[in-house]
Amino acid sequence: MIIAANTSALHVLEFSSSIAASTLPQKVRCRPMPDKPLDDCFPIVAAQVAAKGGQQIFGWAVWELPGVFIEAEFHSVWESPEGELVDIVPRLRPFTEIAFVLDPNRRYENRQVDNIRKQLVIDNDVKRFLFLRQRRFTILNAGERALQHALILPKADMRELEANEKEGMRLERRIHKRYSANF
Repeated sequence: MIIAANTSALHVLEFSSSIAASTLPQKVRCRPMPDKPLDDCFPIVAAQVAAKGGQQIFGWAVWELPGVFIEAEFHSVWESPEGELVDIVPRLRPFTEIAFVLDPNRRYENRQVDNIRKQLVIDNDVKRFLFLRQRRFTILNAGERALQHALILPKADMRELEANEKEGMRLERRIHKRYSANF
């Protein structure tokens, strides 16, 4: 099960410093806004700033499959006028808090940003799984697709993506079974 990374774990601190050297990961409370699209942080937070004030803060939500891999997702949280960071974005799986690494050098430029992934265990299935995640991003965001939210893929890309998804699901089940004692 993917969880919010432990912000005080050494591997999380090292991983976070490789992403944004000047900041440490911090816990950010989740208060998802109702009736908003899932995982659409940039426009949701921008609308909250316009409605309630505060600032849009860019950085990385850090997730991990404990002991197996760690992953940073480009993300945005709301800083309230009182200075509290809050993740207001609905997710399919709700969390009470996330691990967040502020990245003052990043801005959302209306295009997708691939996650940053790091393998924590020597395992060819994990290596392949992470490669397939990166490849999926590449297919879905090639050229002008990076600026689109609704995609029509060429047949060759669609076939590759379908094969990628099928293999990725098989690997994910195998990885979870192999490492389930870790979480």
